Amino acid sequence: MTQRPLILDNNQDPWELIDTPWGEMEAWRASTLATGTMGALAQVAAIVRSDAAELQEKTVAFDAKKASVLRTVNKLLSFMSRVDALTTRVEALEAQRKADMAAQQKLDEEPIELPPDFLRPQDLPPAKIGDDTPSPSGELHALGPSQEPEPALEIEDQTGDLPEELKEDLPELPPEPRGTVYPQPVSISLNEA
Repeated sequence: MTQRPLILDNNQDPWELIDTPWGEMEAWRASTLATGTMGALAQVAAIVRSDAAELQEKTVAFDAKKASVLRTVNKLLSFMSRVDALTTRVEALEAQRKADMAAQQKLDEEPIELPPDFLRPQDLPPAKIGDDTPSPSGELHALGPSQEPEPALEIEDQTGDLPEELKEDLPELPPEPRGTVYPQPVSISLNEA
């Protein structure tokens, strides 16, 4: 250790160990003991304050960078989720298109049987032997003996298959309306407002 002055100057490190009459100690303590003031301690406090302020600035800058990176990552994740959703939709549409193409190809490979051309007699199916009834051509014709007219409708009892106890409790059906009803003239209904 070298002998250094006991009073600190501004360029001296306050934490440096120096030899003093009181033993080896930090420079700021030796200066404080020698001068009887807290000058060196004030310098140490100023250094600590400046270091704390610098650390605070670095922390604020780091937090800003961290927030910026987090925003960018969140935007990227959101973008990737939308890309994943779109990719899934495109894959589903592509699978559907391939299935439709396969079904269409299967239909295209099947032979198509065309309906007979009724204007060409050779394309008509052969008639049964002994069946000499002409086929209907759309003209009006009389009913044949095998077809009977429909029977007249019978009005059923409206009670149906109700038990006798319930049939007795049914109210009478209202009578059929008779006569004619004339509507009210429009001019009368317009004056009642």
